[in-house]
Amino acid sequence: MEIRQLEYFRKIAETGSINAAAKLLNMSQPPLSYQLKLLEEELDVRLFDRSRQGVSLTEAGKLLYQRSGELLQFADSAKFEVTQTGRRQVLRLGMTSTTVGPILPKIAAFTKAHPDVSFEVHDGSTFSMMDLLLRGILDVSVVRTPVQLDKVAHTVLCEEPMIAVSCPGSTGSGDIRLTALTQVPLILYRRYERFILDAFHAQNLEPNVLCVCDDARDAMQWAEQGLATAIFPQSMENLCRTLTIRPIAEASLKTKILLIWHSEKAPRPLVQDFLRICRECQI
Repeated sequence: MEIRQLEYFRKIAETGSINAAAKLLNMSQPPLSYQLKLLEEELDVRLFDRSRQGVSLTEAGKLLYQRSGELLQFADSAKFEVTQTGRRQVLRLGMTSTTVGPILPKIAAFTKAHPDVSFEVHDGSTFSMMDLLLRGILDVSVVRTPVQLDKVAHTVLCEEPMIAVSCPGSTGSGDIRLTALTQVPLILYRRYERFILDAFHAQNLEPNVLCVCDDARDAMQWAEQGLATAIFPQSMENLCRTLTIRPIAEASLKTKILLIWHSEKAPRPLVQDFLRICRECQI
């Protein structure tokens, strides 16, 4: 099974057509069909169901599509690191959308001490970053609680409250309490839904949740239109400058930003130095 065969396979899966995939790959259809045939024979499975409308993944094909994405990502990472050997060291770092702001000053401090280091950065959810870390694609990742910490070591970078974000010109200023937030419709970022609801329920409060969404940008747009008050980590306030922002005065609604690394693998010296500088550098 070759890297190029996996790339061909994924292109066929994404287009739903061998002919369309061949055009995108700048090759004719017969050699592409032949490569697919070789791959199916080697794996001894049928990867696609064929029909007049095109092709669709079998259950085996769906599994290979998922695994091949991981393999190709690892291959790209290895290629980048190998090509930098002898020239620049590479630090493979993961981060999430809500941790970029807090980690950048620490990265800046690290690059001053290590101007010869390149970064390979992966962005995604906390859960995807955890997966990449445990599979060895990342050296270290920045994540935010709540998060399971099985098989990883961690250090706390900072702690911050959640904020209530409402439409421009909303009345009120300063801290806001959970009791006041029960009086307004809320939109929750799904990543923190259970975390936020548990804080309300611990005080026997029932929030008025108008919407739960998967993208923080959607929540901001709802807040901008006055449809609901959004609840975010404080480090996202720079993205909400046109909105009314109030810290939530609730001790249980504080999240921690962590650096995590695989607990069963000793960090290489470059990673150890990155961890040290991050601990010493104040945000």
